[in-house]
Amino acid sequence: MNAKDRNARTRFLGRIGTVALAVATIQFAASCDTSITNPGGAQDEFLDSLSAHQALVTGTRQSLSNAMDNIIYWSGAMVFEINPAGSTDSYGIQVYIQAGYFREDISGDWDEIQEARWTAENAVDRFRRVLPEIPDAPAFGNWAPAGEALVWGGFANRVLGENFCQVTFNGSGLYPHTAAFQRADSLYRDAIPILTATGEDEYLTAAHAGRAQVLLLLARYGLASYSDAAAQAAMVPDDFVWTIPNSGQELAQYNYIYWANANEPYRAHTVWGTYWENNPDPRTPYRIATDTTGDAGVEKFGGRVPWYPEGKNTSVDDDQNVASGWEMRLIRAEAALANNDLVEAAAQMNVRRADVGLPDLGPFATQTEGYTALKTERAAELWLEARRMGDIRSWIDNNIPGDYIDGNYRDGNQDNQYPNKVEDLSTRDRAYWVGRNEVETNPNVTIAQLASCSPGG
Repeated sequence: MNAKDRNARTRFLGRIGTVALAVATIQFAASCDTSITNPGGAQDEFLDSLSAHQALVTGTRQSLSNAMDNIIYWSGAMVFEINPAGSTDSYGIQVYIQAGYFREDISGDWDEIQEARWTAENAVDRFRRVLPEIPDAPAFGNWAPAGEALVWGGFANRVLGENFCQVTFNGSGLYPHTAAFQRADSLYRDAIPILTATGEDEYLTAAHAGRAQVLLLLARYGLASYSDAAAQAAMVPDDFVWTIPNSGQELAQYNYIYWANANEPYRAHTVWGTYWENNPDPRTPYRIATDTTGDAGVEKFGGRVPWYPEGKNTSVDDDQNVASGWEMRLIRAEAALANNDLVEAAAQMNVRRADVGLPDLGPFATQTEGYTALKTERAAELWLEARRMGDIRSWIDNNIPGDYIDGNYRDGNQDNQYPNKVEDLSTRDRAYWVGRNEVETNPNVTIAQLASCSPGG
């Protein structure tokens, strides 16, 4: 078992204990039996209780938070949102990722995002089953935790589809990654009437934002309409932000990408040598740590490199974005571009640029010029949110016009001479492989069936 798998297993056991303790605490608080000093783990039937359902929703959210930690980090390194600046062990960027490929035996990230998806969907199934059996319980369609769990299941499926080459569902055979987007859309559609009926306005807005995200991804593959994606996006206000939580209470709940670079003691990644070093944008903040290098030498750069820590994540308990109103502007812009409405596309992008003090884009002379601008805007807006690898993959898969930012990195040496170099991102892996554990334990998946998301495959 490698270090990543051990860490994933530890976090999984910790989360099970956290959810069980939360449920037990709810039940203990409702009782006057002060002789109970250690409630221990919750048996499965205890989770059927109405008083346990909100704790289950909290657990689904936390599962997604933990799953996204390393996916944000390693996918960000794969597409040069950040560069390696240190060790390849604890909180480091593995050598094979630095070289541009995911190993086929990685299991930790696959296991965790599948756990997040399953936890949310299983909570929904439980609510459907037990609500009719509980006297005076609300109907499923009027039970807020059901709508909330559906939303978290939608986001977990979106992350799965964006970042993995193929997908499975609960022991099924392999599906194309777009099946996860379709599954997410179905979950959001189920959530919206429940959240409307129960007055859960924030969750309702998140459901519309999530639908807009997956409908856009499906539209790129011809599996949905851009106009439907734009219609969902238009229901989300500009200032809306939907996040997953992190916490400074315990290491397993830290903001992972921050802690890997917090100088306590890790300085494992850097903005130095990326596109954003020489093209600053308020949405991609970093600082220059004068005369400070990463915490170890980096082979591909020939030694230690300057440490320019990113500033989007600034503490161990910083939450991480899952969706935002500003992203919705870019979805509406892309829908306009697909319809060759260059004026509307520029107008949608410029609302956000004005908000952060950047000059207007446009007018665009061609659709290709508009798409080039859009791709750069998405790179800035969604920086370090585990979104860019999925974008690049879908743009390449579908021959969508316009240039995207390639890897602008440095080829260094021990004399600290760092000439600029550019690496074509189309030569690097476009998604994680299906996890090794899935191949070894799922009788419906064989190695021969695995598709490659490596260049040319």
